[in-house]
Amino acid sequence: MKTITITLPVSPDYHNESAELQKTEYTLTFDLQNGTHRVETTPVPVGKLIYLENTNLMAQLSFTYTYEEENNMITISGPDYTAEDAVCLTTFPEGTAEYAYQRGSEIKISTEKALYNPNWNYNTPMTPQLEQLFTNTVKDASQVLIDAFVKEDLTVQVKTQPPLLTSEEHEDLKIVYQNGVFAGFYNPQEQYGDEFVVKSIYSVWGGEVTFSKNENFANVIGSTNDPKIASKSWLQLWADQYGYPSCCTSLNYSPVTCTSSLVGGHVILGRKAQKVATGSNSVYIMPICKAHNNNDNVYMAAIIYQKGVWLKNYMN
Repeated sequence: MKTITITLPVSPDYHNESAELQKTEYTLTFDLQNGTHRVETTPVPVGKLIYLENTNLMAQLSFTYTYEEENNMITISGPDYTAEDAVCLTTFPEGTAEYAYQRGSEIKISTEKALYNPNWNYNTPMTPQLEQLFTNTVKDASQVLIDAFVKEDLTVQVKTQPPLLTSEEHEDLKIVYQNGVFAGFYNPQEQYGDEFVVKSIYSVWGGEVTFSKNENFANVIGSTNDPKIASKSWLQLWADQYGYPSCCTSLNYSPVTCTSSLVGGHVILGRKAQKVATGSNSVYIMPICKAHNNNDNVYMAAIIYQKGVWLKNYMN
């Protein structure tokens, strides 16, 4: 069982005639448990509300993670991801239930009830800029969590918002499923029967993934014979996240000698190329050479690059 110890920011430094807050951190230790779990820090005082007779302002962080012990994989929401299970900063005057909730996304205070707290609501003229400072605190805490999991040599899946795409890019980045199983990339020149479903990249976008150094992965069977325009588009999708690759992720990993021609390969973890089963939630885009992409009898390793694009199965 892995034990994680991290120090998370829970409050910014903030001073005006209404509130005096001190930059505060909280050191949290918890064991990674298989499955989906919610973690909360203990509420701690982070300053005084001067307008409320110097009442202590309390703060705590919470977040949700999913850990697959068998695959050494953890999934967590990213700093800008809009979701109820994302990192959340809860603040309230001590001795009250006037909770306000802050996330790093565009969602500021997540419940209407919080807007009507009689004594605590920080998006008013009494506390200018505090809302943005709390947002930044949540984003910083999210990144600390992600970095801590990466240091544990876990495969880290981070939920993110889909990228903005042009209409042409959107057309290129389509995926085809046959009877619920991944069947390759959409080819506008092909005729698809009723057993096929064509899905948008937006419906299968998961976010980003970080592999452990030299982690093994293999091709998704059915993804190697994609149209040239699609392979270029998938590579560009990766490049838009991380910069254009200079070589194959699995550079000259035996027994393959890499070529200079790269594609955005659809891959899975492990040492065996296979079709993606219904309900799979772990398909990734990595820059690989055509020699690796066209050979389902070999597996690869995350030698040069460890970061990839994570696609989730739309049926999951």
